[in-house]
Amino acid sequence: MSAIKKLIKGGAWLTLANVISKLASVLVIPVLARLLGAQGLGIYNIVFSLAQSAQGFSSLGVDISMQRNGAQYKTVGIESVGRLFGVGLIMNCSVSAITGLGIWLFREPLATHWLSQPSVTTWLGLAAILITLQPLGNVPLLFLSSLQDFRAYALRSSLGIVSSSILTVLLAWQMGLSGAFLGMILAAITQIIWSYLIVKPVLKSKEIRLRCDKFWKEVRSILQFGFPYYLGNTLLGSLVGLPLMGLVSQYGGLEQLGYLRVAQSISALIGFIPSAIAPAAISYLSASAADDKQSYQYLKSVHLRGVWILLLIPTGLVSLILPQLIHLLFGANYEQAIILSWISLWTSAIAGISSLLVQYLVVSGKTLKVSYASLVGVICWILFAFLLVPRYSSLGFLISQFIGQLAGFLYIIKPSLGDLAKTDILLLIKLMVISEIFFVYSLFVSVFPTTYLNNYWLVIITMPMICISTFNSVLYTAEKLRIKKILPLKR
Repeated sequence: MSAIKKLIKGGAWLTLANVISKLASVLVIPVLARLLGAQGLGIYNIVFSLAQSAQGFSSLGVDISMQRNGAQYKTVGIESVGRLFGVGLIMNCSVSAITGLGIWLFREPLATHWLSQPSVTTWLGLAAILITLQPLGNVPLLFLSSLQDFRAYALRSSLGIVSSSILTVLLAWQMGLSGAFLGMILAAITQIIWSYLIVKPVLKSKEIRLRCDKFWKEVRSILQFGFPYYLGNTLLGSLVGLPLMGLVSQYGGLEQLGYLRVAQSISALIGFIPSAIAPAAISYLSASAADDKQSYQYLKSVHLRGVWILLLIPTGLVSLILPQLIHLLFGANYEQAIILSWISLWTSAIAGISSLLVQYLVVSGKTLKVSYASLVGVICWILFAFLLVPRYSSLGFLISQFIGQLAGFLYIIKPSLGDLAKTDILLLIKLMVISEIFFVYSLFVSVFPTTYLNNYWLVIITMPMICISTFNSVLYTAEKLRIKKILPLKR
């Protein structure tokens, strides 16, 4: 099987799991928004975001080390990979436990001075418990993706998110906000059990046993490769995002965090695609880079153009129908979230494309470049946030985040794509121009809204034009012929 076919197959399983995850979120967040109200949803957003950020904070680069080096288990040997998995699991769990303990001990000053909301002290304590439990269920997923068992990965991930969604909604319905958080904790415990049951036979079939010998040597090896990536791609964003959300709470109140959560849930419908297939992309690109440089360049070009298009088309579509979508899912009380969702959608699209470029830097071993790019983006994010959040609250938060993502994207274009052929670069330039036109057009539609009927006609007219322009402009002739053979297109 060719590298492209393997990438498509692995990416399909990963995308399926993430589609299920996002669909669950689409169903859960509107229900919680109605059950909890804007203020309750704001508190939920704080705990959810804190747990997500702590998960990234605790990784220390273990995740990227496993994805890249674990995929080479046939070359480096099962003992080496077993040691990588065992030591990596201990590292992640230890840092998560310390992080959770720190939040538990300082939950009162965090609520009072960070959020200016002393009433959320109890909820931050529940976040600490959730943070401690997370890695026991999530790190084993990295074992599956590293060993390229994407089917098992998709199964475990889907089961986890569906059970978590059901528990959270049912308990929130019965017990309100406390029930929602109890559901999250029970779901985390359930996912630990499922991870053990699913991962154990996979490791056994490949004769891989978790090891802890040569512990400190393995720790140094993991940090040497993974920490620069972690510093730039994970840590800086985690350290900056949560304090800036606290700034939003101080100037706009918990309701603004509720509107922000709505916007983030809408953008998550689309922006998950690059991160969803990242384990497969890094694995197959790494193998291709070692075997055949020309094959690697073409695989890289296909991957970038394909995922970029998968981001662009739905982002543009959803941005054109946001008023109807927000009213349908969340109700008229969340109309303020429409413009927030539009900014969040396009920020997510830029972040998705940037994550592809970061993957190429990881494959080529240029993890320091990832750190520099993230530093540039974070500095821009902070500077503009302190200017805009006091005046515009959640809107200022998202505008500053958009500027930061754009700055980081522009920084890594050249180092990540410098090895592509001129013909590939030309196609990417065309794709960028189409994206910019679509961006400006959707902005115009958002600023000058029309009736629902006119909006539907705009979608019907615009989307075929964008699809046809993309098909004609950013694909090679051979690629067009392959697509025409698959799809019922007239020649």
